[in-house]
Amino acid sequence: MYKIEKGSLEEVLMILQNIGLQLNDYEKTNTMIPVASYKELLEFSIAIARRTNDVSDTIDEIIETIEDKL
Repeated sequence: MYKIEKGSLEEVLMILQNIGLQLNDYEKTNTMIPVASYKELLEFSIAIARRTNDVSDTIDEIIETIEDKL
């Protein structure tokens, strides 16, 4: 079995892949995802991505751009 190091990018990708699979299953039985659930998923994804130093600055810039447009 392939061992994944805790806190590694591989773990992040596996978690996001599992979330995607769960969303696919949810979509088969429901026509829409509640905004609160979508927001929670987005915040979780951002929190995971922030753990990787390479994308942290880019995420901050994207969030600032979105906030400026709102």
